[in-house]
Amino acid sequence: MSRTRKNYRPVSDASSYHVHLYYDGRSKQHAGNLRREMAHLFGDKIDIGRWRDKAPQGPHPVSHFQVGFDRDVFPDIVTFLSLNRGDLSILLHPNTGNGYEDHTQNVMWIGPSIPLAQDWLDRNEKRVQGAAGDMHQDPSATHAAA
Repeated sequence: MSRTRKNYRPVSDASSYHVHLYYDGRSKQHAGNLRREMAHLFGDKIDIGRWRDKAPQGPHPVSHFQVGFDRDVFPDIVTFLSLNRGDLSILLHPNTGNGYEDHTQNVMWIGPSIPLAQDWLDRNEKRVQGAAGDMHQDPSATHAAA
């Protein structure tokens, strides 16, 4: 019996990560507290994006902000958020250079998941891939498409 070994992607395909912290009017203060504490704890190791209060925005159906970070701080960021998220749902995805895939196939959740706008992702697949390609080259860049 011949067993074919699957070709797995190397971890180097994920140059960095994003978390999207989702909030509403009731949970925005807690989200802000987490935001400030992350800035305090992780400083220049993270890139905190702007508040995105107007939802939906892109594939994100709920108000959110994002935080970008390199692989080396992944364990600390994920542990901090999993222990302190409260009622927030947090989307976590790698930045591989393919934003469509990162938001549809490579997603992980800290807390309950929220369905992303698949129709928006499908309509904007090329745009999301292009923006993610830029991110893959420069992980500190702002995640414009999503």
